[in-house]
Amino acid sequence: MKKLLLIAVLAFSQMGIAQDYFFRNDVTLGGAFTIGKMKSGGISVASEPKFFFNENIAVGARLEADILFGGKVLGASDEISVGMSSRVAILGKGEYYFGESITKPYVGLNLGYYTQANIGATGTGGASVSASRGFGGAPEVGIAFGGFRLSAMYHLVPGKDIVNVSVGDAVEIGRSYFVVQLSFKTFQFGG
Repeated sequence: MKKLLLIAVLAFSQMGIAQDYFFRNDVTLGGAFTIGKMKSGGISVASEPKFFFNENIAVGARLEADILFGGKVLGASDEISVGMSSRVAILGKGEYYFGESITKPYVGLNLGYYTQANIGATGTGGASVSASRGFGGAPEVGIAFGGFRLSAMYHLVPGKDIVNVSVGDAVEIGRSYFVVQLSFKTFQFGG
C-alpha cells in the first residue's frame, strides 16, 4: 500500500511538472526583401516546430521558403532586371519570451543552411547570376499575442554573388535579406 501511495504521489508530481513542457508548431506568412545593390521583394512562408521548456524558452527548427518577384540590380551601366529569385533556409532556432502575460516581446536566433538562386535576369547586354549555398544566421525580434506573433528577421548570409553583364560590367550583390512576418499557432501538444 505504501508503494502504491508513493507511485501515485510521484505520478501526480510529474504531471504537475510536465505541464510546463509543450510542443508547438507555428506557420509564418510574410514579406521578404533584399537589401543592398539588388532590390526585390516577395513572399515568405515557413514552418517552425519547437519544444518549449517553459513559457519563456523554446528550441526547434525553421523551414523557410521565399520567392522574390522582379527587382533591379543597381550599379551597372546597363539596367539589369531580375525576373524571380528564390531562397530556402533550414535553420535551428532558439527563442526567449519576456514576461508571463499573453502579450509579450521575444527575441530569437536562427542558425543553419541557405540555398539561393536567381531564376531569371535580363539586361541590355544580357546577364548571368549563379546559385549559392552556405551557412548563415538570422536574429529575430517580435511580439507574441495569444496564438499569433508579429516579427522581423534579418538573414545574415555571408558572401556575395557577382552579376556579370556581357558588355563588361560586373556588380557584386549581397546574399543577406530581410523578412517581416505574421505567425500563427497550428497545433500544440502539452502545456
